Amino acid sequence: MKLIWIGAFVLVVASLASLVSNRQSGKLIDESLTSASGVLPDTRVSELQRSTPAYTAQILARLPEPIRPIFAAKMWQALELIIFRSLTLWHAAPALFTILIVGFLEGSWARANQKALVKMHSPMRFSLALVGLGFMPVLALLWIAAPLVVPTTVLVFTIGAVAIVSSRNLVVHAPTQF
Repeated sequence: MKLIWIGAFVLVVASLASLVSNRQSGKLIDESLTSASGVLPDTRVSELQRSTPAYTAQILARLPEPIRPIFAAKMWQALELIIFRSLTLWHAAPALFTILIVGFLEGSWARANQKALVKMHSPMRFSLALVGLGFMPVLALLWIAAPLVVPTTVLVFTIGAVAIVSSRNLVVHAPTQF
């Protein structure tokens, strides 16, 4: 299990390094803007587009003066893309939270209807459900740091599918007292 988390961490760091070294971040920002308009309203996307450079400037202003111009020259567009994707994910979070609630309700319904069935706790399925719920932030971080364009809709559907299945299995296969 530790190897999975180490591998996910290495993948996130490699994605960040590739994003910073890649000089096409400006193109990625434009493509992310168009893909975000499919999930968020246009007014919200334009608001995010206006506020992203201000957040980027705030973050770079916190660096010490001697290294600030070096970081600003090399990382401005990459940091701007990361901040835009983070803000987009922040505004899509209520939809993801609703998906988690749906999975929980479906799991509760399935567990309540197990009266006639043999009740058996499955530790493996319960552990996989916990791993799935823990893997959702890793998926979000991979999307934020990805050096390619992944539409926001794909992110919401992927995290939504993992959330529904994992939260349902967490409820259904939770240990109980007999």
